Amino acid sequence: MQDLYLLAVAQKTVGYVVAVLLLIAFVVAIAVNVRKGRAEVGSEVELAANRKPYMDDEELETKKLDRTLGLGLVALGVIALTLPLYWLAEPGRQEGMVERFEEVAISRGEDIYVNGAQCAGCHGPQGIGGVASYTILDPVTGAYVDQVEWKSPALDTIMYRYTPEQVTYILNYGRGYSPMPAWGAPGGGPLTEQQIEEVIAYLTSIQLPAAESQLAVQKELDKTCAADADNNCTIPGGMYKTLGEAVFNLGYTDGFAGGAYSCGRCHTAGWSIGQAKVAGGGGMGPNLTGGAAIRQFPVAAQQEAYVSAYPKMGTAYGVNGWSSGRMGSFGTNPNAQDPKTAIMNPDQVMLTPVQIAAVVAYERSL
Repeated sequence: MQDLYLLAVAQKTVGYVVAVLLLIAFVVAIAVNVRKGRAEVGSEVELAANRKPYMDDEELETKKLDRTLGLGLVALGVIALTLPLYWLAEPGRQEGMVERFEEVAISRGEDIYVNGAQCAGCHGPQGIGGVASYTILDPVTGAYVDQVEWKSPALDTIMYRYTPEQVTYILNYGRGYSPMPAWGAPGGGPLTEQQIEEVIAYLTSIQLPAAESQLAVQKELDKTCAADADNNCTIPGGMYKTLGEAVFNLGYTDGFAGGAYSCGRCHTAGWSIGQAKVAGGGGMGPNLTGGAAIRQFPVAAQQEAYVSAYPKMGTAYGVNGWSSGRMGSFGTNPNAQDPKTAIMNPDQVMLTPVQIAAVVAYERSL
């Protein structure tokens, strides 16, 4: 795409050069004629245009005519050659401008992320995740409850599990019962529709390569679980007993990616502020304890499919005001399904099938 953009710029430059040369030739022609017609010393009759001697027929119909026709032929040749060449490059110019448009949108989105809305203050530079100061109020009386540090999820994998439309909804209306406010005009926020699109363009541009994301997850699991062949954790005195439990709580102990890969962030009350209560007992997400997962999904494969590819099973937004957009996909990238419009690669997913199966097994044991 960069080559096409450079080609488009080169063609545009050639067009400007030709136009300038033609303009210079026109100016020179005017100057020459003005010089030839400079004032002469003599009477008014001698200066009269109809009395001034001109070329005779032999000169007019040979040298003058040949010179004029020759210059006209050259100009016609230049036009005949440059115009087709210029318009043949039009597709390249259009593609180059599309790329340029995307570059400008990304640049503007980055400025909003860093300076305008200051998203980086909570979600970290380059969307790596961070911490937001949050005041908890009583939902009924509005009285002060506590001042906490809230784990803000990384955004460098958000397009792994949500479509641009879903991210737009989240940005427009925020996340209920969390520090995430409404940023878009439809939700009462300060950002216009175009600015929201530019933020999404920037977020899309910073998504991690699949290999980097998967390596980071595996390194974290090696530190917190070091699972054996039976998916049992082998770290002496560790917090977690199984790989599924470790995946469920990815980032709880050290804030890895702000909990973006975890399930506990939504399904365990207090998880995001480091005060986790009953594991899977429900929070922003539904309660998974007491066999709730088994009742909803009698077969484990059904639950694995739900966790892996939720966007294929439904994309309803908002549940009683709890959140803007339901759980995204953790095993199938919704932005890599249509070859014509795909903005991501199929291997850019949050968790592997083995990790999803392990976490589903853990949730079914709660």
